[in-house]
Amino acid sequence: MATDVLGVAVEVGSRVEIGSLSVFPLQGTFTGGPVYLTGPEAFDAGLIQVSELDPPQVPSLAVFNLAEVPVLLVEGETLVGGSQNRTMNVTVLCPAKARTVVPVSCVEAGRWEAARPVTRSRRHAPASLRATKTASLDPLAAGPGRGSDQGRVWDEVDRQSMTHGVGSATRALEDVHDVMEDRVVTQLDQLEPLADQVGVACAVGRTVIGFDLFDRPSTLARYLKGIVAGIALDAPTSPAPKGTKVAIERFLAGIDSTDREVGPGVGLGKELRLSGAVVGTGLSCEDILLHLAAFPAPAEQVQG
Repeated sequence: MATDVLGVAVEVGSRVEIGSLSVFPLQGTFTGGPVYLTGPEAFDAGLIQVSELDPPQVPSLAVFNLAEVPVLLVEGETLVGGSQNRTMNVTVLCPAKARTVVPVSCVEAGRWEAARPVTRSRRHAPASLRATKTASLDPLAAGPGRGSDQGRVWDEVDRQSMTHGVGSATRALEDVHDVMEDRVVTQLDQLEPLADQVGVACAVGRTVIGFDLFDRPSTLARYLKGIVAGIALDAPTSPAPKGTKVAIERFLAGIDSTDREVGPGVGLGKELRLSGAVVGTGLSCEDILLHLAAFPAPAEQVQG
């Protein structure tokens, strides 16, 4: 049975188990939309350059799109290098042949030095960090800023390091990923997108911890393993109850009932913000939802 998510009909597929994490494909119909390259495609083809501003600023990076079409960089995508590693605060459709300043959060608190070449991590930030970051973003009504609570983001990186017993000289999230990758790499190799898969939802037991929805299967296919690799850091190392379709469908229904705010995107398109029991951020262009990321609101926000 299909569930409507902000006007997009999706059907929850069969569960795939990645350790204690239950991964559910979200299947839908591609109805067309703007032409663009994904971040992985643009980096692989050498059509994107990322550099520090002059002078460098922690919450911003300059993206030069050398392609003839826009490039989509999605929330949670991590850029490694520069003066310190950062993760995207929101999804941005970078115009063709143009420079775009994108909002980011630092995920490497212990380094600030001569900039290194910037590359793209193959792993997204974990869902807990993405949720904390998203819940703390400046309101769209406040203007062009998309700043996060950087202190809370660093706390999440430190928590991941302590949880997994990983020491990092520069307090880098990427170091945690490097050490923990062996735990799920074989299972991730077996995770293949379905032909009509446009999204993914991950749960531990009855708790949905991460959700990403794209406009087309080809975009989901390029991000699927990186998204799940990030969320896997949030899964317990001991066995956990399996997630259910019912839990996923209830979460999807919660997205439709939460408060929404819409404003101009950082690059092309319109940015969407969710707030309430579900927090999230997304981007639409030409009336097509290109990406939506959603998470349960962090406990401290719910309590507040």
